[in-house]
Amino acid sequence: MRSLMPRIGYQYATNSSRTSVKYHLKKQEAFGAGLQRVVGALLLQASCEAGMDDIPVAGRIHIVRKRLKRARAIHKLARPALDEGRYYRDQAWFRDRGRRLSQARDVDVLVETHVRLAHLSARNTEAESTGDPVRGALHRLRREAHLDSPPSQLLDEVAEDLKVDAPDWDTVSWAPAGTRPVPDPLTPGIEHFARALDDVVRLPTGERLHSLRKRVKDLGYQMDFMARRVPAAGKRLRRKVERLGELLGWHHDVWLLADRVAAMEGLPAGVRQSWKGLADAEGKRVEQRALAKADKLRRAIARKIGEQ
Repeated sequence: MRSLMPRIGYQYATNSSRTSVKYHLKKQEAFGAGLQRVVGALLLQASCEAGMDDIPVAGRIHIVRKRLKRARAIHKLARPALDEGRYYRDQAWFRDRGRRLSQARDVDVLVETHVRLAHLSARNTEAESTGDPVRGALHRLRREAHLDSPPSQLLDEVAEDLKVDAPDWDTVSWAPAGTRPVPDPLTPGIEHFARALDDVVRLPTGERLHSLRKRVKDLGYQMDFMARRVPAAGKRLRRKVERLGELLGWHHDVWLLADRVAAMEGLPAGVRQSWKGLADAEGKRVEQRALAKADKLRRAIARKIGEQ
């Protein structure tokens, strides 16, 4: 399980009665029309959720970023129906708005990851005794990162952008109604996941594992949208994708923390080495589990498609 705040955000964004967006194609709904409907609704909803002051700021940042990532992943399904220039402009639009919230989100994740990693290693007395310098540095980093661009200001700016631009996504015919670009719209997402997995198997770097995580998240959101209308969008496979994404997410958080600690100035050598050891050990453990699950997922998808 990931840290508490991300799970609160995830539950709010998927289960709350306050959220009414249906992420999937309706029964008998044309592919292009449904895709456009869902993307437009996600953007409008994100603009409203950014301003909900009854949710903690960190939670709102997480929710809005998830909305944008989901919309961007679903938009990728329309690529065969769009000219390349339009497709890349649209994708950049999603990416740039998400990045504006990334720094504030990453700092919160670093603090949460430190707490969890220290807890997992509570029996290591050396790690316990070296926790305070790192924790203090992370909290200072949080204040510095939020000093010039407070999260509330960032959310307000992103919300305004979405309110201005989102209606266009609901009216412009960028995904022609009735168009079904390929026999199985999930095929590109599955292929991208498989290529990213092959890259990791050849050389399991943090960057490549992060790329695999992004491809897994894209595939999961696209499976949600297809609503079991194609063989590889069933509930069982979707659960496998969700569990793999959570593992890769935790690996990425540990990787970020290790990288940040390595760059901290003024830390005693023993402190730095102790936290590096903790992060390396946890990262390797999670990496092995994730790669095993990813391989099983690839084979399960292949079997399911073959059965059909």
